[in-house]
Amino acid sequence: MKIFSGIKPSGDATLGNYSGGFRQYAATQEQGEGFFCIVDLHAITVQHDPAELHRSTADLAVLAHPAAACAELARTLPARDGAPPAPLARPAQPPPAAGEQLRAAHVFAALAERLPRDAIVIEEAPSNRPELLELLPALEPLGSLSPAMGGLGFGLPAAIGLRMALPGRPVVAIVGDGSSLYAIQSLWSAAHYGAGALFVILSNGGYAIMDRLAEQHGGRAPWPAFGIDVAALAQVFGCPARTIGSYDELVQVFDEVVPALASREGPLLVDVAVAPNETFAP
Repeated sequence: MKIFSGIKPSGDATLGNYSGGFRQYAATQEQGEGFFCIVDLHAITVQHDPAELHRSTADLAVLAHPAAACAELARTLPARDGAPPAPLARPAQPPPAAGEQLRAAHVFAALAERLPRDAIVIEEAPSNRPELLELLPALEPLGSLSPAMGGLGFGLPAAIGLRMALPGRPVVAIVGDGSSLYAIQSLWSAAHYGAGALFVILSNGGYAIMDRLAEQHGGRAPWPAFGIDVAALAQVFGCPARTIGSYDELVQVFDEVVPALASREGPLLVDVAVAPNETFAP
Protein backbone atom coordinates (compact mmCIF):
# COMPACT_ATOMS: atom_id res chain seq x y z
CA MET A 1 0.00 0.00 0.00
CA LYS A 2 1.23 3.53 -0.83
CA ILE A 3 0.54 6.36 1.61
CA PHE A 4 0.81 10.02 0.58
CA SER A 5 0.26 12.72 3.19
CA GLY A 6 1.11 16.39 3.47
CA ILE A 7 0.88 18.65 6.50
CA LYS A 8 0.17 22.35 6.66
CA PRO A 9 0.22 23.96 10.11
CA SER A 10 -2.73 26.04 11.19
CA GLY A 11 -1.85 29.53 12.36
CA ASP A 12 1.84 30.40 12.65
CA ALA A 13 4.31 27.88 11.20
CA THR A 14 6.01 26.96 14.48
CA LEU A 15 8.14 23.92 15.28
CA GLY A 16 5.37 22.68 17.58
CA ASN A 17 2.81 22.78 14.79
CA TYR A 18 5.06 20.74 12.52
CA SER A 19 6.08 18.21 15.17
CA GLY A 20 2.43 17.53 15.94
CA GLY A 21 1.88 16.61 12.30
CA PHE A 22 4.99 14.43 12.19
CA ARG A 23 3.70 12.21 15.00
CA GLN A 24 1.26 10.43 12.70
CA TYR A 25 4.04 9.71 10.19
CA ALA A 26 5.98 7.76 12.80
CA ALA A 27 2.94 5.54 13.31
CA THR A 28 2.03 5.09 9.63
CA GLN A 29 5.46 4.67 8.01
CA GLU A 30 5.43 0.94 8.80
CA GLN A 31 2.01 0.40 7.21
CA GLY A 32 3.16 0.87 3.63
CA GLU A 33 5.37 2.85 1.27
CA GLY A 34 5.15 6.38 2.66
CA PHE A 35 5.51 9.70 0.83
CA PHE A 36 5.32 12.59 3.31
CA CYS A 37 5.74 16.29 2.70
CA ILE A 38 5.14 19.79 4.05
CA VAL A 39 2.51 21.55 1.94
CA ASP A 40 3.43 24.94 0.44
CA LEU A 41 7.14 24.53 1.28
CA HIS A 42 8.66 25.61 -2.02
CA ALA A 43 11.08 28.10 -3.51
CA ILE A 44 8.87 29.48 -6.30
CA THR A 45 5.21 30.46 -6.18
CA VAL A 46 2.85 31.74 -8.88
CA GLN A 47 -0.15 33.78 -7.82
CA HIS A 48 -2.73 35.87 -9.63
CA ASP A 49 -3.62 37.77 -6.43
CA PRO A 50 -1.13 40.56 -5.61
CA ALA A 51 -2.12 40.54 -1.91
CA GLU A 52 -1.34 36.83 -1.59
CA LEU A 53 1.91 37.31 -3.49
CA HIS A 54 2.96 40.08 -1.11
CA ARG A 55 2.65 37.70 1.86
CA SER A 56 4.66 34.94 0.17
CA THR A 57 7.95 33.82 1.73
CA ALA A 58 9.15 32.05 -1.43
CA ASP A 59 12.49 32.96 -2.97
CA LEU A 60 10.82 33.82 -6.28
CA ALA A 61 7.25 35.10 -6.48
CA VAL A 62 5.63 35.60 -9.89
CA LEU A 63 2.42 37.54 -10.53
CA ALA A 64 0.70 35.60 -13.31
CA HIS A 65 -2.25 33.38 -14.06
CA PRO A 66 -1.23 29.84 -12.99
CA ALA A 67 -2.44 28.24 -16.24
CA ALA A 68 -0.36 30.63 -18.38
CA ALA A 69 2.68 30.16 -16.13
CA CYS A 70 2.44 26.36 -16.36
CA ALA A 71 2.12 26.51 -20.14
CA GLU A 72 5.26 28.67 -20.38
CA LEU A 73 7.16 26.33 -18.06
CA ALA A 74 6.17 23.33 -20.19
CA ARG A 75 7.42 25.14 -23.30
CA THR A 76 10.70 26.21 -21.68
CA LEU A 77 11.78 23.10 -19.78
CA PRO A 78 13.54 20.29 -21.67
CA ALA A 79 11.60 17.15 -22.45
CA ARG A 80 12.06 14.26 -20.05
CA ASP A 81 14.03 11.21 -21.08
CA GLY A 82 12.36 7.84 -21.02
CA ALA A 83 8.82 6.60 -21.42
CA PRO A 84 5.94 8.41 -19.73
CA PRO A 85 4.45 6.80 -16.63
CA ALA A 86 1.80 4.15 -17.12
CA PRO A 87 -1.80 5.33 -16.95
CA LEU A 88 -3.47 5.09 -13.57
CA ALA A 89 -5.09 1.69 -13.12
CA ARG A 90 -8.00 1.44 -10.73
CA PRO A 91 -8.04 -1.67 -8.55
CA ALA A 92 -10.67 -4.22 -9.49
CA GLN A 93 -13.71 -4.32 -7.24
CA PRO A 94 -16.23 -7.03 -8.20
CA PRO A 95 -19.89 -6.78 -7.13
CA PRO A 96 -20.80 -8.41 -3.81
CA ALA A 97 -21.18 -12.17 -3.83
CA ALA A 98 -24.55 -13.75 -3.16
CA GLY A 99 -25.50 -13.09 0.45
CA GLU A 100 -22.63 -10.62 0.98
CA GLN A 101 -23.56 -7.29 2.53
CA LEU A 102 -22.89 -4.12 0.58
CA ARG A 103 -19.65 -2.36 1.43
CA ALA A 104 -18.48 1.15 0.67
CA ALA A 105 -16.08 -0.16 -2.00
CA HIS A 106 -19.02 -1.61 -3.95
CA VAL A 107 -20.65 1.82 -3.96
CA PHE A 108 -17.45 3.55 -5.11
CA ALA A 109 -16.84 1.05 -7.91
CA ALA A 110 -20.42 1.36 -9.17
CA LEU A 111 -20.09 5.15 -9.23
CA ALA A 112 -16.68 5.00 -10.94
CA GLU A 113 -18.18 2.98 -13.80
CA ARG A 114 -20.87 5.60 -14.41
CA LEU A 115 -19.57 9.06 -13.51
CA PRO A 116 -18.19 11.25 -16.31
CA ARG A 117 -14.60 12.42 -15.97
CA ASP A 118 -15.65 16.01 -15.15
CA ALA A 119 -17.69 14.94 -12.12
CA ILE A 120 -16.95 16.59 -8.76
CA VAL A 121 -16.82 14.14 -5.87
CA ILE A 122 -16.96 15.53 -2.32
CA GLU A 123 -15.97 13.08 0.42
CA GLU A 124 -16.83 13.16 4.10
CA ALA A 125 -16.71 9.48 5.01
CA PRO A 126 -13.45 9.26 7.01
CA SER A 127 -13.38 5.50 7.61
CA ASN A 128 -13.75 4.86 3.86
CA ARG A 129 -11.46 7.58 2.53
CA PRO A 130 -8.47 5.39 1.53
CA GLU A 131 -10.50 3.11 -0.75
CA LEU A 132 -12.49 6.03 -2.16
CA LEU A 133 -9.27 7.71 -3.30
CA GLU A 134 -8.21 4.46 -4.99
CA LEU A 135 -11.51 3.75 -6.74
CA LEU A 136 -12.64 7.33 -7.51
CA PRO A 137 -9.49 9.35 -8.36
CA ALA A 138 -9.86 12.92 -9.58
CA LEU A 139 -9.68 13.17 -13.38
CA GLU A 140 -10.30 16.93 -13.77
CA PRO A 141 -9.58 20.02 -11.64
CA LEU A 142 -11.89 20.05 -8.59
CA GLY A 143 -12.58 16.38 -9.28
CA SER A 144 -12.02 15.33 -5.66
CA LEU A 145 -12.61 17.48 -2.59
CA SER A 146 -12.41 16.55 1.08
CA PRO A 147 -12.15 18.25 4.47
CA ALA A 148 -9.16 17.84 6.73
CA MET A 149 -9.30 14.66 8.80
CA GLY A 150 -11.49 15.47 11.79
CA GLY A 151 -13.47 18.23 10.09
CA LEU A 152 -17.19 17.46 10.27
CA GLY A 153 -20.19 19.01 8.54
CA PHE A 154 -18.40 19.94 5.30
CA GLY A 155 -19.73 17.44 2.76
CA LEU A 156 -23.41 18.28 2.33
CA PRO A 157 -23.21 22.10 2.17
CA ALA A 158 -20.03 21.97 0.06
CA ALA A 159 -21.80 19.86 -2.56
CA ILE A 160 -24.73 22.29 -2.62
CA GLY A 161 -22.46 25.30 -3.07
CA LEU A 162 -20.37 23.65 -5.79
CA ARG A 163 -23.42 22.57 -7.72
CA MET A 164 -24.84 26.10 -7.62
CA ALA A 165 -21.49 27.65 -8.55
CA LEU A 166 -20.72 25.16 -11.35
CA PRO A 167 -24.14 24.17 -12.75
CA GLY A 168 -22.64 22.41 -15.77
CA ARG A 169 -20.73 19.79 -13.78
CA PRO A 170 -22.15 16.69 -12.04
CA VAL A 171 -21.71 16.84 -8.27
CA VAL A 172 -21.76 13.84 -5.93
CA ALA A 173 -21.30 14.01 -2.16
CA ILE A 174 -20.26 10.79 -0.44
CA VAL A 175 -20.93 11.21 3.26
CA GLY A 176 -21.05 8.86 6.24
CA ASP A 177 -24.26 8.66 8.23
CA GLY A 178 -22.52 10.03 11.32
CA SER A 179 -20.92 12.90 9.39
CA SER A 180 -24.20 13.80 7.70
CA LEU A 181 -25.82 14.69 11.03
CA TYR A 182 -23.52 17.68 11.53
CA ALA A 183 -25.14 19.64 8.68
CA ILE A 184 -28.25 17.67 7.72
CA GLN A 185 -30.28 20.90 7.72
CA SER A 186 -28.36 22.05 4.64
CA LEU A 187 -30.59 19.72 2.61
CA TRP A 188 -33.32 22.33 3.01
CA SER A 189 -31.14 24.75 1.03
CA ALA A 190 -30.54 22.11 -1.64
CA ALA A 191 -34.27 21.57 -2.05
CA HIS A 192 -35.20 25.26 -1.75
CA TYR A 193 -32.65 26.47 -4.30
CA GLY A 194 -32.87 23.48 -6.65
CA ALA A 195 -29.26 22.38 -6.29
CA GLY A 196 -29.13 19.18 -8.36
CA ALA A 197 -26.47 17.31 -6.41
CA LEU A 198 -26.52 13.60 -5.61
CA PHE A 199 -25.96 12.82 -1.93
CA VAL A 200 -24.77 9.26 -1.26
CA ILE A 201 -25.00 8.45 2.45
CA LEU A 202 -22.99 5.43 3.61
CA SER A 203 -25.03 4.17 6.56
CA ASN A 204 -22.94 1.80 8.66
CA GLY A 205 -24.90 2.45 11.85
CA GLY A 206 -22.25 4.24 13.89
CA TYR A 207 -19.11 6.37 14.03
CA ALA A 208 -16.91 3.75 12.38
CA ILE A 209 -13.85 6.00 12.18
CA MET A 210 -13.94 6.59 15.95
CA ASP A 211 -14.45 2.88 16.61
CA ARG A 212 -11.40 1.95 14.52
CA LEU A 213 -9.21 4.65 16.09
CA ALA A 214 -10.19 3.52 19.58
CA GLU A 215 -9.25 -0.05 18.67
CA GLN A 216 -5.87 1.07 17.34
CA HIS A 217 -5.11 2.50 20.79
CA GLY A 218 -6.07 -0.72 22.55
CA GLY A 219 -9.50 0.37 23.70
CA ARG A 220 -13.15 0.04 22.86
CA ALA A 221 -15.43 2.84 21.77
CA PRO A 222 -17.58 3.95 24.75
CA TRP A 223 -20.44 5.19 22.55
CA PRO A 224 -23.26 2.94 21.31
CA ALA A 225 -24.10 2.19 17.70
CA PHE A 226 -27.03 4.11 16.31
CA GLY A 227 -29.61 3.59 13.61
CA ILE A 228 -30.62 6.87 12.00
CA ASP A 229 -33.05 6.99 9.07
CA VAL A 230 -31.17 9.63 7.07
CA ALA A 231 -33.58 9.29 4.15
CA ALA A 232 -36.49 10.22 6.43
CA LEU A 233 -34.56 13.22 7.76
CA ALA A 234 -33.88 14.38 4.20
CA GLN A 235 -37.56 14.22 3.36
CA VAL A 236 -38.38 16.32 6.44
CA PHE A 237 -36.26 19.06 4.89
CA GLY A 238 -37.94 18.67 1.50
CA CYS A 239 -35.16 16.70 -0.19
CA PRO A 240 -36.26 13.61 -2.17
CA ALA A 241 -34.61 10.46 -0.82
CA ARG A 242 -34.40 6.73 -1.40
CA THR A 243 -33.25 3.90 0.84
CA ILE A 244 -30.92 1.32 -0.73
CA GLY A 245 -30.46 -2.14 0.76
CA SER A 246 -29.04 -4.23 -2.08
CA TYR A 247 -26.55 -4.00 -4.93
CA ASP A 248 -29.30 -4.41 -7.53
CA GLU A 249 -31.17 -1.43 -6.06
CA LEU A 250 -27.95 0.57 -6.01
CA VAL A 251 -27.08 0.09 -9.68
CA GLN A 252 -30.70 0.66 -10.70
CA VAL A 253 -30.71 4.09 -9.02
CA PHE A 254 -27.26 5.01 -10.37
CA ASP A 255 -28.25 3.97 -13.91
CA GLU A 256 -31.34 6.15 -13.61
CA VAL A 257 -29.76 9.22 -12.01
CA VAL A 258 -26.09 9.53 -12.98
CA PRO A 259 -26.45 9.98 -16.78
CA ALA A 260 -28.56 13.13 -16.28
CA LEU A 261 -26.72 14.42 -13.23
CA ALA A 262 -25.16 17.39 -15.04
CA SER A 263 -28.60 18.78 -15.92
CA ARG A 264 -30.43 17.75 -12.76
CA GLU A 265 -32.52 20.57 -11.29
CA GLY A 266 -33.15 19.18 -7.80
CA PRO A 267 -31.27 17.18 -5.16
CA LEU A 268 -31.55 13.48 -4.46
CA LEU A 269 -30.29 11.63 -1.40
CA VAL A 270 -29.68 7.88 -1.47
CA ASP A 271 -29.24 6.24 1.93
CA VAL A 272 -27.17 3.09 1.34
CA ALA A 273 -26.85 0.48 4.08
CA VAL A 274 -23.23 -0.74 4.16
CA ALA A 275 -21.15 -2.92 6.45
CA PRO A 276 -18.54 -0.95 8.44
CA ASN A 277 -14.91 -1.45 7.52
CA GLU A 278 -13.10 -3.62 10.05
CA THR A 279 -9.76 -1.78 9.69
CA PHE A 280 -8.60 1.75 8.98
CA ALA A 281 -5.23 2.93 7.69
CA PRO A 282 -5.07 6.70 7.02
